[in-house]
Amino acid sequence: MQTLFIRRPSRSPLQATAGIVRQLVTSVHNNRRKAVVIGGSGFVGKYVAKAFVNDSDTEVQIYARHPNIDDLKTLGNQILSPISCDITSQSDVSNACKDANIIVNLVGILHENPPIYTFENVQHQGAKKVAIAARENEAQLVHISAIGADPSSEIPYAKTKGLGEIAVREEYPDAIIVRPSLIFGPEDDFFNRFAKLARYLPFMPVFGGGNTKFQPVHVWDLAKAITQAGKDRNLRGKTIEAGGPTGMLQENDLAGIRRPIISLPWFVGTIQGYFLEKLPVNLFTITRDQVKLLRKDNIVSPSSDVLTLQDMGIDPRPAEQILHHYLRHHDRATSNKRTHRMVGRDTMEEMAEIEEIRRQTPKNGLELEKKYRKIQEEQVKR
Repeated sequence: MQTLFIRRPSRSPLQATAGIVRQLVTSVHNNRRKAVVIGGSGFVGKYVAKAFVNDSDTEVQIYARHPNIDDLKTLGNQILSPISCDITSQSDVSNACKDANIIVNLVGILHENPPIYTFENVQHQGAKKVAIAARENEAQLVHISAIGADPSSEIPYAKTKGLGEIAVREEYPDAIIVRPSLIFGPEDDFFNRFAKLARYLPFMPVFGGGNTKFQPVHVWDLAKAITQAGKDRNLRGKTIEAGGPTGMLQENDLAGIRRPIISLPWFVGTIQGYFLEKLPVNLFTITRDQVKLLRKDNIVSPSSDVLTLQDMGIDPRPAEQILHHYLRHHDRATSNKRTHRMVGRDTMEEMAEIEEIRRQTPKNGLELEKKYRKIQEEQVKR
């Protein structure tokens, strides 16, 4: 009796190569960490996503109530398609955070849209919902609060920021809380509003003599701190306050605006806020609560219980240098060489980092996918 052995035809070199490439692509994807950025379509969120992309081992999923981040598509397949998520819905938040390794909660509001999108629902209860989801997934949670967060404050914004911190700590003690000061960057609202106002007003109004102190932090410095916190397990349970260099800037120096400064009493700001807060949000919008917030210094705490950007190895950029660059965009920078400071080489290089990330991003995963697609196309043709 003879036994017949049927030999399977060996795979062609092309098929073998395709199999290897397929395995490599699968390995690349399986070994990546998933970073979920909730509220990622806003000003800060876009920079955080770009900072995460600088790490080839991390893929980023953006969630927002109205996701629209077409400008991030150029960063390759590490940016997954944005998905709609309502932070007031526990099911939305839980679905968004499923299988996440890193979760960043950037959601915050300056103006309420009742009855659903109130300070309480978004900044307190919403923060609690994210913390619950992070605990369930055992993910590294980075919760973005604000300097001045105070659960005992009479100002709803500051109070709910403080209550949000408490809720996060209660639900997930390992969470990392980041409190930024005023955030500046090309698309910020605060400083660009100053520059725009300078186009229409012959003077710059400030309240209480403009003596309130701030420590503005550049958005890219903040983004680097957030992504570093998301990846460093040694930072679990820590609180980080993100402010600019130690040189404090007063309100009338923040944007370097060369206009006559007129100091208005605080009660005038309160009266203005009473009327303006009832109108649709516009260039001149200010609320009574915002006036109250402006009365308090917004600077990093000297307490040893909190970390700073310097503790994380980040050298924050000074606002007074970079903001002059913005003013030139609005044709409002002075031509006086003694006051018109050019942006230094180091600052320009740092600002260019954002545009260079795409070129700096490791291309291995993308190249493997391109090779795989090419092999598939050749197989189809044959």
